[in-house]
Amino acid sequence: KNAAQRLRGGRGADDVLAFALSLTHELTGAQQLACVAQLLRAVAALPAEPPQAEPAEGEPLPLGLDVARMGAKQLRAFRLVALDYAHQLLTSRQFTAKLADADAALADAAQTLLLLIGRLAAQHAELAARGRLETDVAARAWTQAVQLAYAVLDDVNALMQPAQFAATVAQLLGHGDAKVRRKALALATARLGAFDARAGDDAALDAVLALLPPVAAAANAPDGADDARDARACRQAALLCVATAARRFAGLRPAPFVDAAAAVAGAHSLGAAHPAVAAAALVALAVLCDQLGPRLIPALPAYLPGVLKHLRTATAALPEPMAADDLALLIGALSALQAIVANMGAFLAPSLPALLAGVLSPALRAPPPDNAELRAEALAKADAVLAAAATSVPARQLLPALFAFYQRADAAATAVLIVEFAGRAAAALPRNHLTQFHKPLFKFLLGALDVARNPRVPAAAADALEQAALGALQRVVVKLSDALFAPLFRSLVEWATAAAPPPPPAVAWAPAADAAATDAAETDADAADAAATDADARPQHAAETRLRVLYGVVNALYAQLRALLAPHYALVLDTTVAQLQRFGVALASLDAQEEADRREKPAPGALWAAVLESVRLSALHDGAGDVWSEDALRRVFRPLADQLANTKAPSYDAYVARVRASLAPAASALLAASGNDAMWKMLNQAVLLRTRSDYACVRHGALLVLQACYERLGEEYLILLPETIPHLAELLEDDDPRVERATHETIKLIESYLGESLQSYLR
Repeated sequence: KNAAQRLRGGRGADDVLAFALSLTHELTGAQQLACVAQLLRAVAALPAEPPQAEPAEGEPLPLGLDVARMGAKQLRAFRLVALDYAHQLLTSRQFTAKLADADAALADAAQTLLLLIGRLAAQHAELAARGRLETDVAARAWTQAVQLAYAVLDDVNALMQPAQFAATVAQLLGHGDAKVRRKALALATARLGAFDARAGDDAALDAVLALLPPVAAAANAPDGADDARDARACRQAALLCVATAARRFAGLRPAPFVDAAAAVAGAHSLGAAHPAVAAAALVALAVLCDQLGPRLIPALPAYLPGVLKHLRTATAALPEPMAADDLALLIGALSALQAIVANMGAFLAPSLPALLAGVLSPALRAPPPDNAELRAEALAKADAVLAAAATSVPARQLLPALFAFYQRADAAATAVLIVEFAGRAAAALPRNHLTQFHKPLFKFLLGALDVARNPRVPAAAADALEQAALGALQRVVVKLSDALFAPLFRSLVEWATAAAPPPPPAVAWAPAADAAATDAAETDADAADAAATDADARPQHAAETRLRVLYGVVNALYAQLRALLAPHYALVLDTTVAQLQRFGVALASLDAQEEADRREKPAPGALWAAVLESVRLSALHDGAGDVWSEDALRRVFRPLADQLANTKAPSYDAYVARVRASLAPAASALLAASGNDAMWKMLNQAVLLRTRSDYACVRHGALLVLQACYERLGEEYLILLPETIPHLAELLEDDDPRVERATHETIKLIESYLGESLQSYLR
């Protein structure tokens, strides 16, 4: 009757419901719950739609309802009214005051509700599939019914004491319907997540944790007679419940969680073939390892191989497009590894090769073809594993495994990642440990830098490896004392300047060339001529390659050590002068001799630029004059000016860009470091002589050096203006418009410091 009135919108519907509630409150708590359970069973027994035939004789009708004569609207209205009645009753003060004798009835009501929710969901899905929910009213009614059923379930859940709740859920976990088990696990997860352990009720906590054994068993339960999808969903729900409980209570009660870890690592959870279940197990395992730490060391052989297997399987599928479940498996494996490494790093020595192969996979860092956010999360997790390994795995285990893995690396990209990680590991080492391991680290990094001499290594791979090694070397050096650094730096200089370096090292991804090939690469005159035409060509000559590495290291170290490196640059000074002389074209008295000299000189390239950058940096950080004394300046000024006459460049613009980027800054920095106008005069005269060269690009380059000197020294450099003016006057009438334009720019710059025009002096 109440349902019919509600359907018609009658005002007496609420009065009828209130009257029914008042009658029910006259009963005991157990009796009230029994009424609710019976009503819910009746709702669960209702058909989704009016039956097409009369019920068979003797077939019981729910609560005596004449279902055959009820329309679809009446059935929906009855469901809503019944569930609303149950919700209002269970949340009323009169009912909660009578709960003492209602424990068994609460459990019965909870089980009935789970069955009802499952049936409502199934009926709703069936009607939707048949197109029977086309009207908004019908769809809203079914949605409201499911929501009310969940609300009533929450009411029952809130009324149960912890022990009673645990017993009820344990009973429901043995139910034959997988949907009921999954709903029970969701209830358990919600209850565990909401339990306040700070209240100090140990008995209640123990009662709640009594849920853990049956939940852990459900996490590793076989499919049985269930549908495979339902069975997987149940295991995922159970693993989520274990993770939630571990996050909240493993620190307070570790013993039951240690036992639960065995189930999480079981054949049907961590060992499951479906990636979604395995991913859930990995997440649960990560939480357990974080919370329990060393307590899980005895079980390490049981679960670590499974974690590494999933990591290996997932990374093998990269960088091809992957399903979301497979990416979740990858992220789960990396999360578990992060927790394992962070908490048990000292016990991973046998598994380090497989671990490094997974987290240092170049495929993880490849451009993502799909699921960019998930792949970015996976990369972040891999970096977190590496960070944990650098700090938690002892260096005596990590570094040998890393060096051995480098030798087995099958791709240049992997080698680069290994070298980068070596730098991270070195940076994480305490200084007292670095004292023990700095020599093998230095040797390893020198070997990586030396790979560039192997003629079979592609130039791009050699450059990437060199940059990684330079970065790692900086991380090692900045933590060394001067007493440890000095012999290493001396070894580096000796290594780079050796007259007969050994054959280039071999690695798996770039095997060593045979002696004939190496000799041919180093002595073939045609190859040398080809390299001379391209300033950016990677030199094949062993000595030049090592020297380029030496100056790359020096320049990188200056960026970190600054003035602290200045005293050590004296070890490189002779080599610097020798290289400047090798590239420079001396100003000869006979033009023919100068031209022949120019043809024989090598083309300035990466080594030339690195040498000049080292000059600039050493002058910039030589505040105490430890390097650039007057004797050193006299040795370097003329070879420095001779660089202007080396015209081997792809084009005029390339030559000008080279002078502007490298030579001019080095020259001006040296003048600033000298602080002596007599030294300034020496370099200034050498540069001015180049303004009379037959080559326009050389005249232009000399002007660029003059500009850099005025920009660096400002008004102080005006002391050399009288000897500069005649050369500027000649260049104002230069045949090349580019030189003439550069001359005007130089004059304008000088006038900005002089404060007056130079025109009267230039006539």
